[in-house]
Amino acid sequence: MSTMMVPITTKVRKTEKDEFLQVAESIGTTPSNAIRMFVAAFNKRGGFPFDPANPYGYNQETLQAMRDAAEGRNLSEPFDTVEALMADLNADA
Repeated sequence: MSTMMVPITTKVRKTEKDEFLQVAESIGTTPSNAIRMFVAAFNKRGGFPFDPANPYGYNQETLQAMRDAAEGRNLSEPFDTVEALMADLNADA
C-alpha cells in the first residue's frame, strides 16, 4: 500500500468553508485531518458513515417531534408568557 499523499479538491461556498475552519479548530483538528477522517470512515464503511437523509442520527420519535414543533402542533395552545407555559406544565403534574 502506497503512503504517498495525493490531494482531493472540491468547491464549497465561502460561508461553509469559514464555518468548517472554525468548527475544525474548535474541536482541536485541522480541516485536512477532518477530511482524511471522513475519507477513512467512508472507505471502511463502503459508503457514508452516517445516513445522509438523517445525518444527526435522530430517531423517528425525535424527528416527528421536531416536525410537530416546526408546524406548531406541539402546543395545546399558544402561551403569551413563560409563566403561563410553566403553569400549564405544572397543572399536569
